[in-house]
Amino acid sequence: MEPLLKVSDLSVVSSGREGRQEIVRGVSFEVREAESVALVGESGSGKSLTMLAVMGLLGPGLSSPTGEVRFGGRELRGMPEGELRQLRGAELSMIYQDPMTSLNPMMRIGDQVAETLTAHGTGESEASRRARKELARVGIPDPDRTARSYPHEFSGGMRQRAMIATALVAGPRLLIADEPTTALDVTIQQQILALVRERQRSDRMATIWISHDLGVVAQLVTRVLVMYAGRIVEDAPVRELFAAPQHPYTAALLASLPHAGDLVRAPLAQIGGVPPAPGSVPSGCSFRPRCPQAVEKCLEDPALMPRNSSLAACWVPREEWK
Repeated sequence: MEPLLKVSDLSVVSSGREGRQEIVRGVSFEVREAESVALVGESGSGKSLTMLAVMGLLGPGLSSPTGEVRFGGRELRGMPEGELRQLRGAELSMIYQDPMTSLNPMMRIGDQVAETLTAHGTGESEASRRARKELARVGIPDPDRTARSYPHEFSGGMRQRAMIATALVAGPRLLIADEPTTALDVTIQQQILALVRERQRSDRMATIWISHDLGVVAQLVTRVLVMYAGRIVEDAPVRELFAAPQHPYTAALLASLPHAGDLVRAPLAQIGGVPPAPGSVPSGCSFRPRCPQAVEKCLEDPALMPRNSSLAACWVPREEWK
C-alpha cells in the first residue's frame, strides 16, 4: 500500500544577500496512515522548513527546486494553488509554533476556527456549530461564550488549544505539529499532547511532530527522523533509537538529556562546537567537525545505510565507536 505521505529528495534553497544557499538538502521519508513520526534536531537543522515545503508554504526568498512530495497518491509540487488550498486544512493541516502570530488578532476565535470549514464549502451556520464543538473538544470552557473572544483575551495555553481546534476541525488525514507545546507549562503541555493522541486514535490521523526535545517525543511516536544541517541522518523506530542510536549525533542528543532517576545532578553532556551555517556546510559528513567518531572515510558524504532496524548516514558502525 502506498504511504500517505512520501517525500523524495526534497531541497529548499534560500536566495538572499549571501547568495544561493541550500538549507534543506535531499530529504526523503515516508509516513503511513495513522502513523506518528517525530522530526527532531537542533534549532536551525531544517525541520520546520522541510514541512513548510511539504505544505507549499515557503516564504519570500525561499524555494524548493528539487524533489517530490506525494500525498494520498497525488503529487503536490507543481499542483495549482487552488487545488493545494483545497487540501490544506481539509486533509493536510499544520499547528504552527507561535499561536499569537498565527492567529488573526482582528478576528474572533470562533470565526477563525469556522473559517477552515467555510473555505472548503461548509455553510456558515454549520461551520459555526462545528467550531464551537471543536473548541469544547480541545478543552476550551463555555465555547458559546469564548468563541466570541479575540486572541489577546486568551492565555497562551488557550490560544494553543484554539490553534489545535483550527487544525483539527475539518478532520485532516495528516497533522503536522510544529513545536506545539514549547511555550506552555508542563501541565498544559501534557493535556495538549493527550488531546492530539486521542484524535489520532479515534480518526486514524497520521501525525508528524516537529521538536528539538527527544524527551517529549519519546511518549508520542513510533518512529523518529533525526535532522542535522538540513539532512536526515537517522531514521529509526523510537525504542531502538533510545536503546542504541546508530548515528553519533543522535547519541550526543540523547546524552544531553537529564535522567529523572539520577541521585546526583551532574552537569549535562554538551555537543562541542556549533551546527554549520547553510553556506558553510563542510564536505563529506556534515557532523564530522563535531563528531568524536570521525575517521578519514567521513570526508566522503554518507547516504542513509541500513543498521539493524534503522537507517543511519554514518560510515562508522556503532560497534566500532570509541
